[in-house]
Amino acid sequence: MRWLALLLLFGTALSASPRVGLHEGFTRLVLDLPQGASYRVVEEAGRVVVKLEGASLEAISVSVNSPELKSYRAEGNRLFIYPNGPVKVKAFVLEGKAPGTYRLVIDLVRGPPEAKKPSPPKPVVVIDPGHGGPDPGAVHTFRDLGRIEEEDIALDIALRVKKILEARGIEVVLTRDRDTDLAPPEVKDLYKRKLIDLDRRAKMADSKKTLFVSIHVNSAPRPAMGVETYILGRAIDPEAQRLAVWENGGGEVGERLTRETETLADQLFKDLLVKANQTFSKRLASEIQTWLARAAASPDRGVRRAPLYVLRYARIPAVLVEVGFINHPTEGRNLANPSHRQRLAEGIAQGILNFLSGGAYAFR
Repeated sequence: MRWLALLLLFGTALSASPRVGLHEGFTRLVLDLPQGASYRVVEEAGRVVVKLEGASLEAISVSVNSPELKSYRAEGNRLFIYPNGPVKVKAFVLEGKAPGTYRLVIDLVRGPPEAKKPSPPKPVVVIDPGHGGPDPGAVHTFRDLGRIEEEDIALDIALRVKKILEARGIEVVLTRDRDTDLAPPEVKDLYKRKLIDLDRRAKMADSKKTLFVSIHVNSAPRPAMGVETYILGRAIDPEAQRLAVWENGGGEVGERLTRETETLADQLFKDLLVKANQTFSKRLASEIQTWLARAAASPDRGVRRAPLYVLRYARIPAVLVEVGFINHPTEGRNLANPSHRQRLAEGIAQGILNFLSGGAYAFR
């Protein structure tokens, strides 16, 4: 309930029925008030009540049906006004035509039509299962399990993440959904093939999407285990540099693409938009890393930086996730287990969902 006005005049007398005027955009009611009357205008649910003291009205009920006013009803010292939809109520007093009289003016002003708030854009998440086709990525052979390959594990986890996110109303785009890379089959040169493959994946992290997550499986020359998440940048330790070379194609191809990515990254980070995007990438990486480590029940190796080619064009938050070490005697066996891969997918998906619900999506 809201009181709009209160006016005290001096004296007491009777008032006639209200007069109604229809105008462009508003309807006006006018009451002649005698000297000594007071009024109070109160907005209630579905009606406006004018309460008078020192004046009374003829009993009357009138249907108006203007754009702003359905009807009004007068009774004793009350005037009941029934607006036609949402209106703004303005009440004020003017001098009357006769000396010592006043006019109470009540305007019902049509409010602008309530603009429908546009629905927020539906999140579009790009999931990139690493490697594929002629490039199996990291591989390891267990005596009892046989050969397991990074490309298969990454794809399986990506498909599981996709299913979880789509169940939450999020659109998911996969860079690949089968055992293939993104280079044309006629390209045979290994460097060109890897360059085209990574280039096409990287360009899917465009501004029409919301975020980009590349899924990979780690490997190490010495026994190691744990999960880690990377954002684009220069590696600050030899281990991250080694990983960048490997994920950029390995061998001479990986070395060349890593050098190119380092040079480009140095140039990109002079761009304020890219710097801002890095902040969001780090936040996304932190969310995924936290939930992935819990899901994997594996050592948390943290959020790190590396010159990863697949992240080089990102104009949206973009990260690369390493879900474990394929050649660790325990973790490698876990990665071969569908139940463990489901837990990893749930951890990655939860990190993505936390990031999206935390307001960072507004950056887009």
